[in-house]
Amino acid sequence: MHKVFVNGLSAKSGGGKSIITNYIRMLSGNMSEVSYVVLVPHKSAFQFITKGNIKLIQIPKIWANKLLLPFVYSFILPRVLKKHDIDIVFNLADIPIKTNVKQVFLFDWSYAVYPKSEVWKMMSLGDYLVKKSKLYFFKKFAKHIDILIAQTDTMRKHLISFYGIKNIKVVPNAVSLDNLSGGVVKNYNFPAGVKFLYLTHYYPHKNIEIFLEIAKRIKAQNLEFKLITTLDPDQHNKANKFLSDIKKFGLENIILNVGAVKMENVPSLYKQCDALLMPTLLESFSGTYVEAMYHKKPILTSKYDFAIDVCQNSAIYFDPFDAEEILSKMKKLADSDQVREDMVLEGSKVLSLMPDWNEAFNIYNNIIKTLL
Repeated sequence: MHKVFVNGLSAKSGGGKSIITNYIRMLSGNMSEVSYVVLVPHKSAFQFITKGNIKLIQIPKIWANKLLLPFVYSFILPRVLKKHDIDIVFNLADIPIKTNVKQVFLFDWSYAVYPKSEVWKMMSLGDYLVKKSKLYFFKKFAKHIDILIAQTDTMRKHLISFYGIKNIKVVPNAVSLDNLSGGVVKNYNFPAGVKFLYLTHYYPHKNIEIFLEIAKRIKAQNLEFKLITTLDPDQHNKANKFLSDIKKFGLENIILNVGAVKMENVPSLYKQCDALLMPTLLESFSGTYVEAMYHKKPILTSKYDFAIDVCQNSAIYFDPFDAEEILSKMKKLADSDQVREDMVLEGSKVLSLMPDWNEAFNIYNNIIKTLL
């Protein structure tokens, strides 16, 4: 029996967590003669697995330390592959594993293809050094990738341009299975007003601080707009500062933070909001765009190539550093039923061309089988 190693070591939050969770759920319901060894951050999150051909493993928590990742991918994980007699690696992390075992690499680390992004100047020295280290080892170990999966054609072009990687398959992200199931019904008790949702953890590239400037203008103009955020203070030291600044500037009635949202509550949250407002600076794809389309919510987002590739005509675009422009686009959306309806319709068209999770799962597995 062939053995496939699925690396989900870094899939603790955001898109990475969504992909590994959905992929494992599909594996658990799929008849297969292949044996899977799946490295996950926490086994407790995958108690739904009952199939005998799927083995969950963890490595000591210390190895998940960002500073040690180069060592882990150079020495620890190659030993894990040898121990379990692995035939194929399906790598969902940011760094390729240094191994001669055939490796399928799902790319979703946008920092690797935007070296001139403003984000590099915005992060702390510690974050900067960690990401530069990851970038060095991504370049160094890229030669160990046999097939790379990009999520958009824009990412494919960037990867060819920067790294000369040729064997690239494009597989768009799919709507999370939690969204398809309808989720748990939860009432967030939002006040009246047009509610713009930014569903995200705190990362510097998410550019959440621009919400403070937008909110100040909303307050000054006495607009019935609400900005919905989903941050926990322990996600990042700057997340805690952002939440403190909301109080400092008296914006509690405009920026409404609901804390981190469980996947099963995402459909309820979308249902109670009117639009997605996403002033992000970096993405490789972002399943959040797809979720908004699925829940028939118009999208306002940054006028960057990664966003335009995914959203096409289903979004209103803006300069993510210009609070005045962002607010003007929010007004445009709020003031016109026709604009909102047209955007939702365009989103449905875009979504219809993307694979669902069953299709994406089959594509991933067929790519793996080509190496087996």
